[in-house]
Amino acid sequence: MNDFLGLAAIIFIILITLFISLRWPGISKIIFVALFVRILFILIGHYFITLPDSNEDAAEFERLAAEFAQSGFFNIFSHYTGASSYFISWIIAIPYSLFGRSILMAKSISLFFGIGSVLLGWLLTRKLWNDQVANKIGWIISLFPSLVLYSSLTLRESYITFFLLLAMIGVVDWVKTKSFKSIIIATMGFIGATFFHGAMITGLIVFLIIILVNSIRHFYKLINKGKIGKKSFIFMILGLIFITIYPIDKISVPKFGTFQEAADLSRLSEHTGNVTIGDASFPKWTKINSNIEFIYKTPVRALYFIFSPFPWEIKKVSHLIGFFDSLSYMFMAYLIFYIREVILEDPALYIILSILICYFFVFGIGVGNFGTAFRHRSKFIIEFIVIAGPFIPKLLISKKT
Repeated sequence: MNDFLGLAAIIFIILITLFISLRWPGISKIIFVALFVRILFILIGHYFITLPDSNEDAAEFERLAAEFAQSGFFNIFSHYTGASSYFISWIIAIPYSLFGRSILMAKSISLFFGIGSVLLGWLLTRKLWNDQVANKIGWIISLFPSLVLYSSLTLRESYITFFLLLAMIGVVDWVKTKSFKSIIIATMGFIGATFFHGAMITGLIVFLIIILVNSIRHFYKLINKGKIGKKSFIFMILGLIFITIYPIDKISVPKFGTFQEAADLSRLSEHTGNVTIGDASFPKWTKINSNIEFIYKTPVRALYFIFSPFPWEIKKVSHLIGFFDSLSYMFMAYLIFYIREVILEDPALYIILSILICYFFVFGIGVGNFGTAFRHRSKFIIEFIVIAGPFIPKLLISKKT
């Protein structure tokens, strides 16, 4: 019965994918290949082998969902977690409370968001580049190993990736239209991601600061011309309100806490020591032991978050998975540096990259080993690919000539 529920859920996702292919015919082949590969991984992991990262957190999230669901659908809100690491458990508990417990059904929700991420990545690329590039990037993200893996497990990564891409689409639309609708879409995406991991609020903070600065500059230009920019004035006021709510400790964000807690450097220093442990840990010298060390060690930890493990840090065969994953980030980072002038001339690309860099700094402090980094940086790989991917053939051609 449990497997029947799971297989029925997978069939439901297949029907959703069929609808997507009818709505956007250009992605039909890509999205069905992405679906097939992810379903294959789900079934292999469920019936034959243990996939990486499928124990510990994944098992705990699923177990807690089953516990929440025991009291029935009408009591599910009594277990509402709000924005927290266990919000995923509450989401899974909703279908559990209606239909019963099924690990396959829980994985099918990750599958849904994984397929949705392929679609949103394709749409984001179309907005930034063109249909030809979008199709190429679509194939890459449909088959990228870590994206396939985390679309097949009961973990938060596919959920966060989906909402972060939604936010980036809103960001691109805002750059092009400066509309309220685009800000709402971006805000919904960042908040949706934050419900699963508190550090994702970083993107919203950076985006609001960009809107605020842009609105102040535009408002000032109009004032000098003897005009009043109503839209710029509204954006400026709203930006000031949202940005000041957190610093005055009116809200607490999961992982961050209040603004006072997030800005407590001694607390952050202690945290870097607590997470830099195990045989896959960042080097001990990257621990931050004083306030002054934040200045030069935070960028180093950010680099370790993105690119570790390095060849000299491989101690086990299992570390090779992270190493090959890191090579893809190195290549994308190289491409981004290679096309830096293109990025600087495109406000949308520049803002997306700026938000990504801020995320890397935050996660560099929060993460202390490359095993955990492998999982967390998968949230951002689609944006990396979208920015750098179109220039892979161009780079190869230039090398030959």
